[in-house]
Amino acid sequence: MVIEPRTAKQLIELQWMDSMNLDKSSLSSMAQGKIDSSVFASLLQQKMEQSGTSSISAEELMKTLAAISLPADQVDSLKMGATSLGGASSLDSSAARIEMPNVSEPKVKSGTPNAGAAQYADIVQAASAKYGIPQSLINGIIDAESSFNPNAQSGAGAKGLMQLMDGTAAGLGVKNSFDPEQNINGGSSYIASMLIRFGGSQSLALAAYNAGPGTLQRLGIRTEEDLRAKFDQLPRETQNYIGRVEKAQAKYI
Repeated sequence: MVIEPRTAKQLIELQWMDSMNLDKSSLSSMAQGKIDSSVFASLLQQKMEQSGTSSISAEELMKTLAAISLPADQVDSLKMGATSLGGASSLDSSAARIEMPNVSEPKVKSGTPNAGAAQYADIVQAASAKYGIPQSLINGIIDAESSFNPNAQSGAGAKGLMQLMDGTAAGLGVKNSFDPEQNINGGSSYIASMLIRFGGSQSLALAAYNAGPGTLQRLGIRTEEDLRAKFDQLPRETQNYIGRVEKAQAKYI
């Protein structure tokens, strides 16, 4: 699945934010819930000025990502073709490519879908096609997070169908987390970025979605083997969350 250029830019910026340990809780505490990506843009601009051009190649982009302390395996996971950045923070080239890893659905359907799922089927289908992730995964997250209640809000401040924190939502371009289309697009974009970061591992991506990628980084969890070995070090909520989403996902295959 090839992701469109604007989405590619969002995912790359998310990779940068993740490398700075901006997990759900820290994002929500940032001033006015806004994410300042000026450092990211500044580094890109510096690279372009050094090369004397108004664009930056995929190779130079990888070097820039490395300069902001992305782990080597994370940089490798961003499989891009020839890429051009028109300006410091806009990705204009139609040649931009980020290949999504293959994410398999459960093989056996189990359970009864939530009655509210039908109301958002078109939005989920569009997000699935846009971000290259299974509809069942999006539905499973919504089922587990909000039981398809678009007005759901947690005590921690997570909002809407996919329970986005304000800071995370702002970074994803979501202006109203209670708007189903914005929320599903934002949440789908975020889980897609986690799948890219963790090489297509759904378990790791879900752990990061719930606890924040910074939590996994601090625990040294990068692979599924790491996850198995350090599973009991994750927050109890996250331990339960992975299985809860996967069980819910099986309703929607």
